[in-house]
Amino acid sequence: MMDLLCSTVRKVEINTAGMQTLDWAIVIGMIVFLIGVLLYCNRYMRNVADFLAASRCAGRYVLSISSGVAGFAVINSVAGFEMFYKAGFASQWWGMLSSPVSLILALVAWVSYRFRETRCFTLAQFYEVRYSRKFRMGAGILTWISGVVNYGIFPAVSVRFFMFFCRFPEYFDFLGISWNTYGVLLFIAIGLGVFFAICGGQIAIMVSDFIQGIFCNIAFVVFIFFIFKLGDWDVSGGYISWQQVTEAISMEPGASQINPFDTNKIKDFDIYYYILGIIFAIYGRGSWQGGMGYGAAAKSPHESRMAGILGTWRGMAQGLMLLLFPLAVIVIMHHNDFLPVKEAIEATLNNTGVSAQLKEQGLVTTALSLIMPSGLLGLFVAVMFAAMLSTDDTYMHSWGSIFIQDVLMPFRKKPLTPKQHIWLLRSSVIFVGVFAWFFSFFFRQTEYVYMFFAVTGAIVSGAGAALIGGLYWKRGGTIAAWVTYIVSAVLAIAGIVLQQVWDYGDGTGLVYWLAEHTNWQWVQNNIANATSAISGVNAMVKFPINGQWIHFICVAASVILYVVISLIEHYVFGKPDFNLEKMLHRGKYDTANEHVEQSSEVGWLARRLGITKEFTLGDKIIYGATILWTLFWFLVFIVFTIWQFAFNGVPNEWWLRLWHFKIYLTLILGVGCTIWFLIGGIIDVVGLFKALANSIQNDADDGSVVDGGNAGESASAE
Repeated sequence: MMDLLCSTVRKVEINTAGMQTLDWAIVIGMIVFLIGVLLYCNRYMRNVADFLAASRCAGRYVLSISSGVAGFAVINSVAGFEMFYKAGFASQWWGMLSSPVSLILALVAWVSYRFRETRCFTLAQFYEVRYSRKFRMGAGILTWISGVVNYGIFPAVSVRFFMFFCRFPEYFDFLGISWNTYGVLLFIAIGLGVFFAICGGQIAIMVSDFIQGIFCNIAFVVFIFFIFKLGDWDVSGGYISWQQVTEAISMEPGASQINPFDTNKIKDFDIYYYILGIIFAIYGRGSWQGGMGYGAAAKSPHESRMAGILGTWRGMAQGLMLLLFPLAVIVIMHHNDFLPVKEAIEATLNNTGVSAQLKEQGLVTTALSLIMPSGLLGLFVAVMFAAMLSTDDTYMHSWGSIFIQDVLMPFRKKPLTPKQHIWLLRSSVIFVGVFAWFFSFFFRQTEYVYMFFAVTGAIVSGAGAALIGGLYWKRGGTIAAWVTYIVSAVLAIAGIVLQQVWDYGDGTGLVYWLAEHTNWQWVQNNIANATSAISGVNAMVKFPINGQWIHFICVAASVILYVVISLIEHYVFGKPDFNLEKMLHRGKYDTANEHVEQSSEVGWLARRLGITKEFTLGDKIIYGATILWTLFWFLVFIVFTIWQFAFNGVPNEWWLRLWHFKIYLTLILGVGCTIWFLIGGIIDVVGLFKALANSIQNDADDGSVVDGGNAGESASAE
């Protein structure tokens, strides 16, 4: 396909044949193998704890790999393609700023360690322990609504990806009936996700996701080698040289794709997008329950911490692939050497008949389908199918479980039998799948995917304040938690509604009503600027506040309200302090011997870094390497920032050198880490099955709260 190492320029060939027999064989073979794994795992699923959290038997590598591929997702890939194609290397740059923050959160296990100490399965179960049963029910309902609406767009983006990539028609004839291809593919994709989620619960999801994660990591390396065209492997007949990259990528003042300080003309994905992202990473850690099963599945709090630290290394090859693919498409779409390929891509997109927003979303996907040869086409489809399936089963399992655990169970006075409980959980998963089909089929997408994530996640912005305050602050109050949830939900839902009714794309909508019935100049200018962009065509006028800013408004309101109202509860109404030690099972409350106290045997620096006696020598090496890697790129960030502002700006030549160096270094580490995680993951999976086979069944451990404690334990406030 392309050779970023080579200076020779040859024509990139267009693949007009599409998916061939070999390609479909790769995809079908992977699906059959995964179904076999699913059936094997189902024998280990015996009770509710197995279904919800694999009885808390998972090790670090299986957790890191399986949760990583679940987070990879087709929708995240497409969103990443969108963002890089729009903003270029700016996203990589601001990642250097956010990396130290992410590292600190991982090293201290911000939120995740304490949440695992509570031994709660879901966030709302924690709310009952920390606040009240009524708050659990209210927050559970709101969390579930936010989650299923957020997930509702996942199948839509995934199926559109496959339609673009495999070049499926909008309709096909079968049995004398004209079928909507999009609707049929939605049914197949969601149906498979439901099947995997209900058969073996979290055990099957985690193991099958692990298999898919290993498969994807190996495939990522293949794609990267293919992109770089190492050796004599010449399967596509063409190159894209680094010289062409430098000529095609935008260096226009204000819209530079290499200089992150020169991006004021790049709408949405500007500097504020990334700064707000850092704030959300700190505030929202652990509050989003899309991977609920993974949050509770670790065999100890320490394993949960190490899984988070390993995430830095697990995603090396994945991140490089997601960078190089849109980078190649930028070159093809903006360099004169590739005009025939560009025209073929544009013609293919125009024949889809979808909206301008969906065409922009499918640009990179369509381009890849036209320049990849047979064999790699099938491998790429298999990877993206694995990413879709791992995300779908994880999310449907999470939101289906949350409905039963946090919406239905608190209303029941009579306990469920384990068999009844599991079948209710399965029924709930099926319902989430049905909802996702209807939502994906009828929802009108008007925002970039990441913006949609932001605004739907904002519905439960109050969760961050309630979770952090509940875990770390003994004076966090129940009334404060209620108010933050309600206010953030109202603000976010208002934002979603306004985005949907603002402009219908045909000259109608709220913005046009305002233009006709008010004399607000900014409304008139908004319409004029948008319609002038496309001569003779009604352009979509976007709501002036994007999803990221709506989310920030909700977060700021939540923090202020939670702190102020909690202080009022304590000082005005005399609410007593909460017993955090009891809730976290520390000291005399540590009945499971899971908590390891800091020891004087551990050095001063180690104690400051959160290192305990739990750390083996290998753990300390991984810990130290992660710190050094992050600090290196943070130092690069500091040096280039000083250069930019103190010495009249960094020349474009040096920005290009930086990105060139980062690509090569990530390539080397990505290959090594893939081998490392393959070995560690296999050992962990074997250990998982042994632990499940030897685990003692406890049917009372089903997420219920008795007298303020978990599963029969007493952990009420004092």
